[in-house]
Amino acid sequence: GTGESWLALSSELGLQSAELKPKSKSSKTKSANSDTPHSALRTPHFQYKGLFPAIDEASRVSFLYRWRLEHLLDEVDCVACKGARLRSDSAATKFQDHTLGELTGLPIGDALKLVQGVTFDKREQQIIGEVIREIVNRVKFLVDVGLDYLSLDRKGPTLSGGEAQRIRLASQIGSGLTGVLYVLDEPTIGLHPRDNGRLLAALHRLKDLGNTLLIVEHDREVIASADHIVDFGPEAGDQGGQVTGAGTPKALLKMKGSLTGQYLSNARSIPVPSNRRPADGPRLGIIGARQHNLKNVDVEIPLRCFVAVTGVSGSGKSSLVNEVLYNTLARKLNRAQTPGAAHDDITGIENIDKIINVDQDPLGNSPSSNPATYSGAFDLIRELFSKMAEAKVRGYHPRRFSFNQKGGRCEACEGNGQKKIEMHFLPDVWVECDVCHGKRYNEETLAVLYKGKSISDVLNMRIREALELFGNIPKIRVILQTLVDVGLGYMQLGQPAPTMSGGEAQRVKLAAELARPSTGKTFYLLDEPTTGLHFDDVRKLLDVLHRLVDLGNTVLVVEHNTDVMKTADWIIDLGPEAGINGGEIVCVGTPETVADCKRSHTGAALVEVLKAGPHVERERFDPKKLLMEKLGDMDLTEVGKDSKLPWEADGQKWHTQDRITTKGSPCKWEGEALLKVIDQLEKLGLDDVNWNHRSIVEVVGPKKSAGWFLHAMTGHEAYVKLCFRVRKNAFKQDSLTKSLALRALSDYPGHEGYSRDHRVEVTNDRAATQSVVITLVKGVEADLTAFQFFLLEAVKSYQTLSTTENIAARVEEAMPWKRDGEGWHLG
Repeated sequence: GTGESWLALSSELGLQSAELKPKSKSSKTKSANSDTPHSALRTPHFQYKGLFPAIDEASRVSFLYRWRLEHLLDEVDCVACKGARLRSDSAATKFQDHTLGELTGLPIGDALKLVQGVTFDKREQQIIGEVIREIVNRVKFLVDVGLDYLSLDRKGPTLSGGEAQRIRLASQIGSGLTGVLYVLDEPTIGLHPRDNGRLLAALHRLKDLGNTLLIVEHDREVIASADHIVDFGPEAGDQGGQVTGAGTPKALLKMKGSLTGQYLSNARSIPVPSNRRPADGPRLGIIGARQHNLKNVDVEIPLRCFVAVTGVSGSGKSSLVNEVLYNTLARKLNRAQTPGAAHDDITGIENIDKIINVDQDPLGNSPSSNPATYSGAFDLIRELFSKMAEAKVRGYHPRRFSFNQKGGRCEACEGNGQKKIEMHFLPDVWVECDVCHGKRYNEETLAVLYKGKSISDVLNMRIREALELFGNIPKIRVILQTLVDVGLGYMQLGQPAPTMSGGEAQRVKLAAELARPSTGKTFYLLDEPTTGLHFDDVRKLLDVLHRLVDLGNTVLVVEHNTDVMKTADWIIDLGPEAGINGGEIVCVGTPETVADCKRSHTGAALVEVLKAGPHVERERFDPKKLLMEKLGDMDLTEVGKDSKLPWEADGQKWHTQDRITTKGSPCKWEGEALLKVIDQLEKLGLDDVNWNHRSIVEVVGPKKSAGWFLHAMTGHEAYVKLCFRVRKNAFKQDSLTKSLALRALSDYPGHEGYSRDHRVEVTNDRAATQSVVITLVKGVEADLTAFQFFLLEAVKSYQTLSTTENIAARVEEAMPWKRDGEGWHLG
């Protein structure tokens, strides 16, 4: 760049510039004969502060640099206090040879043992009072809910949702309140089966104090220990909302209408596959992983398999998978700016081409994001609607049917279907749009129908209903069928993303991946995908995940759900415990191999699950079945071709009575003007008129070799444009304009915004012809004597064109903008 931009950049990067001034003539070091130019003496020099100070200062002074350097920056412990946040004088006080920072840095279980093991003399007991007892009680509550692996100084943002919920639960247990109704939403999130017992004991203790616990849960063990169960169903969305069973766990097992009861009684179950995929193919190797509590572990991940990473909470699963594996591969394969993680190397990367983290984050914060747009089905549906006869009549393109684009959407609510009312000191309120009534589109767009349904009706359909509507369009059917296969048939096709649960968002992402062409070398990563899913939803999810693997991809899940573990081809179990007592590879292998490992808590949970079965040979997914042609299938490009368009059925009526512009609005010019022109030309012997075009009426003379004489452009809103082709130099613009004496367009009512320029244009083409363009608005203009005289002279000039001149002219007209200039420029 220029010197000025370099100076500005260097100052932001913390580089100090010093401009050298010319030295004095009396200087002893300057030569008397020196001819050094003055500009060379003013060359800027810089003082370099150092790499880290320069990066630090740049990240603080500029958002752009902070964003670009984000992957180079990370939070580390302060070198002075070592993360304790205390000054040296405050840290000088110790308890059992531990400073406050060291004590809060211990795992909660170790901190509890340390405090419980202390004995005090009488004087110390008087000083401490009830403090020790309160510390023991509060820390013990955290241990009871399975959080003994956390440290007391663990930062809040680093906690998972389940860990945060259990911390709040522990604080309530410690409060000692009675007569309280507690509502818990899936407290077992992120909890290993080994720790379920401790959580249930804590919940029963809270109940025994005289409280009521209302729990939303899918875990088999929690459901079985409940005093009363209310089961909703039978399905999701508009197919649910009914109480299908209520009573004790034993009573629920006998209720045939309860889907939960059927899974608890093993009438329905997720089978154990008897034909697991072999793990003898290529592998991805992680070498020397030591992020957080990982203890320099080496692990190999078999590719083209369904792999589960298991272990108790806090054993290092997320550190290994999310921070070491995903962050590194995302940088190398996807060029993502993810932070680095402590490890030596990852081998076998050449066997995969991309890594995708399918999480439960929302599809987007905007209501315009929905399953139709995210999966790509909406692009195809908009294209289909643009091929309808009514859309072609109005000149609508696919973008017309987007609620994000001006033109087709309702401008009152900007395509949201709702309006936001700001309540100032209260939360904003969204109300239905009073113009479109929630339909998102204007009336002109809603007039286009496919099988009696408008584009708004399609967005409000359930996905299974949309599948029936578009069942004969293979491109759309494949995407919608995949959404149904992942268990989302109950959801509206246009349901806004902010209203979707995490599990629904994750399954939409999976369906979108399945609908895309597969390379067979993609690595999919999912962190606890069964969160919030019922037994039946887990079954559908597993079918989709195995389908991805059948296509040659690799799926790796971090999971505690035993139904997922038992169906995996390969398990990598970490532990044996949490925190500093974890971070090791306990065992690897098939679920049966892990179940035989006495040191593995996961193996202990798998023993009974594998024994219960049932063992069924899993059917391999064949993608050809999804793409198989069905009777009545129609390619998207063929839609609308069978319907006869109005200009093909009755072109004269279309161009002179219906008169719709290429933008879909009614024309303001009189159709009588065109009829009178055509009638006069027929009297002059030019009776070959072609009305069968969207926006052009063509008149050809008796000699076909002479080419066309008139192109009447009928697609404009304000006027009909008449383009005549005559002999070169036949007319002069000034004289023709003066003789016709047509009023300016803006003088007509409703045309005030149009130009006042002349309505006659005469141009000599590069060939041996001349183009004369005249615009008409009213029928009386065609009755003018001057205009009729012009037509007579134009026909005479056209009839005298020689064959040679016509060949040159027709070559010129072969250009698309000459044949259909309006169509060329408008679409």
